Amino acid sequence: MRHIYHRITLPVLLAAAMLLAGCRTGPQDPPASHLASLAVSGYSEADILRAMQVVFPAHGYQHVSDMNFDKKGSVLQTALYGGWGEDGVWIRLRASLDPKPDGSYVMGCDAFRVTGHNQGVMEEEKPAAHGYRDECQKILLEVQSRLASGSPPTAPP
Repeated sequence: MRHIYHRITLPVLLAAAMLLAGCRTGPQDPPASHLASLAVSGYSEADILRAMQVVFPAHGYQHVSDMNFDKKGSVLQTALYGGWGEDGVWIRLRASLDPKPDGSYVMGCDAFRVTGHNQGVMEEEKPAAHGYRDECQKILLEVQSRLASGSPPTAPP
């Protein structure tokens, strides 16, 4: 009987000790302030902005203002997110370019669902789910690739 008691007690005590001690990892990076972001260096702000203004439209987004790019959402997105007006739901990607002290930049991208698109005060913008992270990251990687290849920016059609 005493042997069984030791077989049960020892594993329970070890498990409890591990739970109480917790699990530690090294210091982690602070959470990103954007849905997707990417650091670039060696390019001017103007070069990066020109590349952005080519790559976003190549993915079906219209350049609407400053660093906002909009694309009409699908029928499924309209069904999921509302937007029952005649214009449905639009997806807005908002790009950003944040300078760093070392002269490099961090390109950022955030996604929003827009209902009442281009209807003034009726327009409503809500943050989109993390499902757009991959699309944002893909576009930012393409901007970086375009810069690295030395492709001259050309105006979208």
